Amino acid sequence: MANWAWTNYVIEGPEEDLKKIEQALLHHDKTSDASDDWEGDVLKALDSTWDGRYSDGTIQTMRGFIASTPELDGNTLCFDAEEAWGITDFDDALMEIFPNIKVYWYCEEEGTGFFETNDKESKYFLDNYHVDACINNCYASDYFIEEDRVYEWIKNLTNGKVCTPEDVEDFNTEKEDTDDYINVYKIERV
Repeated sequence: MANWAWTNYVIEGPEEDLKKIEQALLHHDKTSDASDDWEGDVLKALDSTWDGRYSDGTIQTMRGFIASTPELDGNTLCFDAEEAWGITDFDDALMEIFPNIKVYWYCEEEGTGFFETNDKESKYFLDNYHVDACINNCYASDYFIEEDRVYEWIKNLTNGKVCTPEDVEDFNTEKEDTDDYINVYKIERV
């Protein structure tokens, strides 16, 4: 069974290309026996010759489904997808069909500790850290740009008891046999 990752997409490009992508996201035909909103069906709607291969013949991996209504704003198009285990080849396939677009994405799958973005300049995805914690059956989660803000948040959450990366490690070791935890994830820029 797949671990489902949540992927946020932001596409920049000529408005005419983005409108075509938006229409395909909204009104594609189900051409496969995959579930509704399969990314492969969207690609097939954009290019009827798409057969799941790159132009060099290698196979693309489409393990995802469109999960939100796209939002077109001039030269940017935003939407979300659920993808198995992490980012799929959907972005690469879109850029092969539309060479004048740029696709930015942020993908997270907490179960495997996968937190990545291709937005190296932080143009759309600013956060560098994701933290989730459970303390005394109270769950909390947040995103941060700066590491010092991570530990300020954790310090507030733990009434001043946990303030550093070492404290987090000690807390998790001490609470190993309980449901309490603090996970700090660095978002990788790839």
